[in-house]
Amino acid sequence: MNWISFSTHFKREFQRFFTVPHTTIYPQLLVVFFYMLIFGIAIGSRIREVHGYGYLLFILPGLLVQNIINGSYSNPSGSLFVARSMGFITDILLAPLSYAEMITGYLLAGILRGFFLGIGTLIIALFFIKVHIAHPFLLLLYLTLIAYVFAGLGIIIGLVAKEWQELNIFINFVVTPLTFLGGVFYSLDMVPPLLAALTRWNPLFAMIDGTRYAMIGFHDASIYAGVLYLVILSILITSICLHLFRIGYRMRT
Repeated sequence: MNWISFSTHFKREFQRFFTVPHTTIYPQLLVVFFYMLIFGIAIGSRIREVHGYGYLLFILPGLLVQNIINGSYSNPSGSLFVARSMGFITDILLAPLSYAEMITGYLLAGILRGFFLGIGTLIIALFFIKVHIAHPFLLLLYLTLIAYVFAGLGIIIGLVAKEWQELNIFINFVVTPLTFLGGVFYSLDMVPPLLAALTRWNPLFAMIDGTRYAMIGFHDASIYAGVLYLVILSILITSICLHLFRIGYRMRT
């Protein structure tokens, strides 16, 4: 590995979000603050405990996953789309880096942005509730895999998208609805059987449920199956990213 080239590539992707936190970090954290304010105080105070946990503590893992997803996806998708649109993607392709190293740089920067938002989410939560993490290593594993998956999806969408709006379509019309129907605000036994069945088949449910178990110790589905699902998804997405880079999909035209 060419460490100088790789570190330069990674540093550029890292600085892309770190130098403008007012557009890449703060808005998402402000949304989390209002979620907790409304659901924790205005609505949460009128909702009974869910399986012995306060409502705000119950929904916190889902909010954490939501911010991890948004951050890890947005960085590589926006970066690659801008590089393609402005034509300097060629400079990256000509750098003394393998395709795997290029992809790794995008992935690490995306994961890091997701983790910045995740840490910020937990800090905000401390102003409302006492946060206790039941299984810290499992939490780190889940969040890393989730961030990896969506950073990889960000790379794919960043290459496939023809217009800037298409980057947001994936988040607004795919990820956000799936998040709301993925068990963020409810347990499976709180909803009708049909909705519970649909939630189980939701691709984001395993991510939210596993994170909830790692944080508070409650889960609706198999934790080990969730980890296996994320590992397989990570391998599949990595393979797609490598294939797109090897064929130069929408990079050289």
